[in-house]
Amino acid sequence: MSAPADVPATPAHAVEPPAVTWPAVTPDDRPEPVPFAPPRPVGAVGWIGIVLALVVLAVAVVLVHDGLVALDVVGGGMWLHAAADAIGQIRPTWQVALIGAVLALAGLRLLVIALRPRRRPGLALAAGGGQYLLGQDVARLASGAAAQVDGVLDVNSTWGRRSVTVSATTDGDAGVSERIRAAVTERLAALASAPRVVVRTRRNRDADRRVVR
Repeated sequence: MSAPADVPATPAHAVEPPAVTWPAVTPDDRPEPVPFAPPRPVGAVGWIGIVLALVVLAVAVVLVHDGLVALDVVGGGMWLHAAADAIGQIRPTWQVALIGAVLALAGLRLLVIALRPRRRPGLALAAGGGQYLLGQDVARLASGAAAQVDGVLDVNSTWGRRSVTVSATTDGDAGVSERIRAAVTERLAALASAPRVVVRTRRNRDADRRVVR
């Protein structure tokens, strides 16, 4: 049997492969954070939708009951017939016309509420990143800023689609309204689109009310 061949040794002058270097990542090369989804506007229907849903449910219950009575599934009389007998014969009178007009106005009112632009639930912050502030929090910020103004005894704020209304009870100082406006405007500067600030002041123990626009 022949002897195994010798394994050749690695030459001393062999060059190692170069190390892999990765490029340095600078803050400008970092990907932008994915912004949060903007809050959806709240519907303007509110409690009216609940009332209409209950009305439709009640009509459905009446129709199902009368259908079961007509099919002899349940006993008793039809509710629609009983209601018609209770009302009696309807003739064209001014009372009927008045009820029709009231119902027509109510329908138009509901149509206006349904088509009215919905109020934004939140306002975007100027810092970006998809951060939003809820409307009630905007009103709280306005009240907190106005409460720190000298001469303000009590304050309440509400917010709308384009403005924030600050209602304050003051000691009657002439310049307190402008100071409230400046403080609230500075506090709301953190918003990307700051709403208009409306200040209403009322002197303590006085019915006079001044509106500053």
